[in-house]
Amino acid sequence: MLKKIPLHLQILIGLVLGLIYGVIAVQMGWIEFTQNWINPWGDIFVRLLKLIAVPLVLASLITGVASLSDLQKLSRIGGKTIALYLMTTVVALSIGVLIANLINPGLSVPEEMREMMAELYQSDLASSSEKAAQAKASGPLQPLVDMVPDNIFNATTDNRAMLQIVFFAILFGIGLIQVENKKAKPLIDFFHSGNDVIINMVDMIMLMAPLGVFALLAKTVTAF
Repeated sequence: MLKKIPLHLQILIGLVLGLIYGVIAVQMGWIEFTQNWINPWGDIFVRLLKLIAVPLVLASLITGVASLSDLQKLSRIGGKTIALYLMTTVVALSIGVLIANLINPGLSVPEEMREMMAELYQSDLASSSEKAAQAKASGPLQPLVDMVPDNIFNATTDNRAMLQIVFFAILFGIGLIQVENKKAKPLIDFFHSGNDVIINMVDMIMLMAPLGVFALLAKTVTAF
């Protein structure tokens, strides 16, 4: 039966059911049951997404760049990609700030919950404030400096360093283009095979998406 329902509809159904279950769980006092038996599935789903993010970006970008024999074509595509990335980032930030200022979602949170969350995220707030101060004091080219990794192995262990991984993958792909085809082919084939395997892993992980979003919604509602 589920196979006949498109995945995106399954995810939407999971969202709605998670919301409904969360409300019922609060009313019925199923908080402990939800924490022990429902919440872990959401955590597992998020961890799987984080697990696949770095290898997916590395393999797909390296194979994509290596498939372009013309560096001029690559530069045009790269320029358009960077422009699109910056544009969508600005649009997303603007929408988020606009909606937050219009709705003021924090006003609907009970006072006790506000105090608890303030205490819980106090260390994160201090860290974010420090990073914001450092960014304000840095030069205009600091984002370019931050984009270049000083250790690719450290960058691959941090999902927040995705731009550094993207930079390395593009640089690696350009290097592959410039190597003699006979020498580069085994490595290109390796990344093509790896990319196919990772895509199949993504498909398997997304089969869990309806359950994952159900658990995440249930966790969020019962937490509040």
